[in-house]
Amino acid sequence: MGTRGLRILEVEAGSAADAWGLEPGDQILSANGREVPDELALKFYLSEEYIDLLVRQRSGRRKHFQLDLSDHANLGVKVEEFKTRICNNACLFCFVDQLPPGARHSLRVKDDDYRLSFLHGNYVTLTNLNERDLNRIIEQHLSPLYVSVHATDPELRARILGRKKPDDLNKKLGTLVRGGIRIHAQIVLMPGINDGAQLEKTIFDLYRLYPGVQSVAIVPLGLSDHGRPKDRLAPVTPVYSREVIRQAAAWRDRFRTAIGHTFAYLADEFYIQAGTAIPEAAYYDDYAQIEDGVGMVREFLDEFEKELRRRRKSRNGLKGTLATGGLFSHALQGCMERFNRKFGSCLQVCKVENRFMGRKVTVAGLLAGRDILTALSGRDLGDFVIIPGEALSREGGVFVDNLTPGDLAEKLDRPVYSGGHTVRSFFKLLFEKL
Repeated sequence: MGTRGLRILEVEAGSAADAWGLEPGDQILSANGREVPDELALKFYLSEEYIDLLVRQRSGRRKHFQLDLSDHANLGVKVEEFKTRICNNACLFCFVDQLPPGARHSLRVKDDDYRLSFLHGNYVTLTNLNERDLNRIIEQHLSPLYVSVHATDPELRARILGRKKPDDLNKKLGTLVRGGIRIHAQIVLMPGINDGAQLEKTIFDLYRLYPGVQSVAIVPLGLSDHGRPKDRLAPVTPVYSREVIRQAAAWRDRFRTAIGHTFAYLADEFYIQAGTAIPEAAYYDDYAQIEDGVGMVREFLDEFEKELRRRRKSRNGLKGTLATGGLFSHALQGCMERFNRKFGSCLQVCKVENRFMGRKVTVAGLLAGRDILTALSGRDLGDFVIIPGEALSREGGVFVDNLTPGDLAEKLDRPVYSGGHTVRSFFKLLFEKL
């Protein structure tokens, strides 16, 4: 058993931990004889009513605490954060390697941590997992997990991930699925590398693990104007997107007939690039892969229509500017035209070209503050500016280039608001805050 322990940072006054004499600086070594490597494990073990907690106190003395948590909501301690596991791969398409100078530091962290996958939906490759990790995931039921697969052919996957030899992906997936873990898989599609017959093989290899593997997101390769590609990578084009849509249509019909779900979902960007309509809501089922850009546009359009019908009155004369990336600009323009007609407002949409990352990067989440400033310069902005909420970091609320909405407001001499992360929060901004 490890000896470092999980260090307690704070003890809540009046909590169970306070009553039993736990103090900041104490280190939790085990719970009912099992190691406690991080807060996630601690929460799992504390779900039991009776706990034998082995603690190394600040004095160095080891002490057992026999805890009865049946009458307590929680232990009442804040512990140190776990150290993020870093990726040990060298992927052909790694977007971190394509970041320009000056990009915010948090984007440069190459995390590949199954705990972050469970907690936040981050995609992991599973290449840094050993048998002990797999057993822990199953024991603590850290489900679902989001797994970057890219290809199930071992040699091809090794090439994509930049590994010298194949990993045991199929074995690991099988172990997890048999242990009751649900998987949402991702394929970053690269023209000429893992598409065509290889894509079909990957889809149906994963389908054989259904319902353990519950869904597959197929997303297009992203290429910035920076970094040195590890291979000659071709961009995704409109013609290519139309071919991918055609290929996926046959799978969709087969899967929906067999299991009642689409199973393998294409990212919105394929449809937008192809110039074809975004599928209806039924295609996306429960929107399991929406954070990967699968169904995000459809959900926005449908929720926007609901809010538009529900709202009766607006403040007269709303006049402002909404900035967004090229991928979403057309859909947002259509929505705001209907809003303006109904409420007599003048809300204009400004499509922002991403010069910081590269013109091929069109998603709103990677817009730089400086590019928004450039796009809005010299325009009649109205009374305010609204920027995409997904363009701001979770912590600190900064753009990819480290500018803040406050920086933009100062330069533009207009208040700058985040549109939030849901349609309802967007409408709340328009109707209650502006």
